[in-house]
Amino acid sequence: MNQRNTAPALGAESPWSAKRVGICATQLFLYCFLAYTCSYLGRKNFSACIPAMIDEGFITKTFAGTVSSAYMLVYGAGQMLNGIIGTKIKPRYMIGTGLCGAGLCNLIMGFAPTAGIMPLIWACNGLFHSMLWAPIIRTFTDLLPAGRKEKAGTNIAASCSVGAILAFLIPGFILRFAGWRTVFYISGGVLLTCFFIWVVGNRFLRGYIRMMEETTARERAAILEKAEKAAAAENRTVKRSLPAILLASGLWAVIFGLVCNGALRDAVESWAPTFLKEQFGLDSSMANIIAVIIPIVSITGTYFANWLFLKVIKNELTTSCVMFGIAALCVGGLFLCRDLSAILCAVFMAVAISAMWGANHMFLTVVPYHFAPLGVTAAVTGLLNSIIYFATALCAALYGVLADSLGWQAMILIWMGIGLCGTFFCLIFARFWGKKRVALDEGRI
Repeated sequence: MNQRNTAPALGAESPWSAKRVGICATQLFLYCFLAYTCSYLGRKNFSACIPAMIDEGFITKTFAGTVSSAYMLVYGAGQMLNGIIGTKIKPRYMIGTGLCGAGLCNLIMGFAPTAGIMPLIWACNGLFHSMLWAPIIRTFTDLLPAGRKEKAGTNIAASCSVGAILAFLIPGFILRFAGWRTVFYISGGVLLTCFFIWVVGNRFLRGYIRMMEETTARERAAILEKAEKAAAAENRTVKRSLPAILLASGLWAVIFGLVCNGALRDAVESWAPTFLKEQFGLDSSMANIIAVIIPIVSITGTYFANWLFLKVIKNELTTSCVMFGIAALCVGGLFLCRDLSAILCAVFMAVAISAMWGANHMFLTVVPYHFAPLGVTAAVTGLLNSIIYFATALCAALYGVLADSLGWQAMILIWMGIGLCGTFFCLIFARFWGKKRVALDEGRI
């Protein structure tokens, strides 16, 4: 059969056997996993280079916070914009553009003649990186068969941890033998190589992608028809516009936890190498190598939260409440051992961030999946991700100023307070969201 002109549907007489579909689905997932893993090297590398830049006198901690905030602000705005655009443009085009653009930004960052231009370059990097997550989640909901969507949503979270590990280890290794500029050169090369693999890989899968696009379109048409019949019987209208869907779904109840998650996850993770260096007198390379404990442990957070959600709690906000509680306790442990051991501090930070990755999985993967039948997964994912990163952007800059003026002891207490706030907000809105998610799943929104 010529796959260029036809997109066969799944069925008994279809050449698309379950085995063949499974192989193609696995390949597509692996391409997404590679793309997001490499993206972390091209965004977390700045955090790993901060101590070396400060030692060289190229930037200050306050300016480093400004650069991080520029990235986060544009990344957050881009998530919202690209999430909406991602409902119209095919994911493979957006992901490819994001990888290519991010790779070029990293190369340019390495050639930056002065620190003053860095916020602009890193802001552009944030825009290109914002083209990745929402389209990847849409890829799972639209292009993976039933039974693989949820597993892919859980397993893709490991790419964040693997990418973060590489973003600590690779710069840490490079900084032992070369300057921080080399870190950006190599990161850019890795992203551009990933872009090439993405383009070639999707070309080989074009027949499978067309088949799944048609299958998904038929399934959603059937769901919409059923919803319209049910609405007519109840004398109500089916909500089609994005604002109406978001308002009726009660998605706003998730926002409070999202803000706390952004403030406690990426912002703390970004400052981990600098905290370890200054608190224990480590060199830049050793601080990054010890900090790699954080993403290694954080891999477990998503899987634990997913198990807790599926087997015990069955409510995203209640699950997040537990994860916030764990994070707050661990930050308290960090406060108590802040002068004792760099390894022990890294372990407490790792468990806290791991818990936040578990909550992040609830907010950015499990919650958006409820909107898949309405065809607005990318928009919802982009909106939620933008809120997280707006909070992260604000805190990244604020933490730099506070660390300079108040010291790390005060910073740790602030982090613990954020964890307690997240616990409270998720707890009080959990029952409300539980009712709304059932309505979404039943097509009553």
